[in-house]
Amino acid sequence: MIDAARSELPTGGRRRRRLLLPLLVAGALAAAGGAAWKTMDSRDAVPPAAASLPPPVRAVELSPVELTRMVPRRLTELVRLSGSVKPMEQSTVKSEVAARLVEVPVREGQAVGKGQVLARFDTVELQAKLDEKLSNLEGAKAQLVLAEKTRAKNLALRQKDIVSETNMDQAQSTFRFQQATVSALEAQVDLARKALRDAVVASPIDGMVAERAVNPGETLAVNAKMFSVVDLSRVEVEATVPADDVARLKPGQTVRLRVEGFGEREFVGRIARINPMARPGTRAIPVYIVLDNADGALRGGMFAAGDAVVDEVEGAFALPPAAVRRDQDGDFVLVVSGDRVERRKVEVLGAWARGDLVQVRGLADGDLAVTAPLPGLTAGRTVRVVGS
Repeated sequence: MIDAARSELPTGGRRRRRLLLPLLVAGALAAAGGAAWKTMDSRDAVPPAAASLPPPVRAVELSPVELTRMVPRRLTELVRLSGSVKPMEQSTVKSEVAARLVEVPVREGQAVGKGQVLARFDTVELQAKLDEKLSNLEGAKAQLVLAEKTRAKNLALRQKDIVSETNMDQAQSTFRFQQATVSALEAQVDLARKALRDAVVASPIDGMVAERAVNPGETLAVNAKMFSVVDLSRVEVEATVPADDVARLKPGQTVRLRVEGFGEREFVGRIARINPMARPGTRAIPVYIVLDNADGALRGGMFAAGDAVVDEVEGAFALPPAAVRRDQDGDFVLVVSGDRVERRKVEVLGAWARGDLVQVRGLADGDLAVTAPLPGLTAGRTVRVVGS
């Protein structure tokens, strides 16, 4: 029946319906596309004023380790020193007589004063020798008196031409010989007396007995070593310094030393002398530092190391070399002021601490300087300090 109805429609009506259908579809698609395009335009459109603004600049973040707060400080230039401690004054006591020891009242480590008895020798033989010399001297003096009288008599007789000139010369010679004999015996008596005095051995200095090489009962020869006495009130450090550093040292410079066994305690001394020659086979030159040691804390042989102050300045501003920059206008340092970096012109006065610090002029107390090597950081940039 449907086919029959369709067949009954006029041929022109069916033709119009076929033409309207594509047009309706195309119109619907065009309307949908226009709506979508309008939606995209409204979402992506940018106001003309906003499109003309430059993009915002991000602040550079700086950590505290990249900055240094300027504070006036003392700068010192140092030279390293090390060496052994030695007593300034020490004395080796030797025997002056050949005799037997009867007493040695001191021992190592004992404090002694100048003139204090260290040992005593047996004086029996020494006293006998002195008595012998005195007797010989008395006999020689008696012979001298006789020779003088003989000479005087011969002189008187010679004036009267009673004795010959030969007799006169002989009397004169005998008198002079006896004079010489008396002088020689007097010298021997002095030596014997000295030997008797030397039988009592005394300390030549105030100090401490460092070595005792003898014991009671020993018979010593002349010039045998007996004691070593050292004075520790002042000590000396013999330090070796490379030849390159000696040129910066001079007598009178302060030296701060630390000695093994004393922890953080510092001993302050001064350079007393500088050896004119380097040690054989090395390029090291001995430098002698004197230290006061009134409490006797330092002992000979201890190892000491420290620094000699070769230059010093107070109230200086110093930075690492990387903090000082240079351009066509000269040297400058970047300083954080508020939230921005400023260029601060400086004058470099010199290097310290073997080049680890540079002294500058142009900064003020409290300035916050950029000390890290940051090539991309320039004056005028916004910064923010992060961390504590």
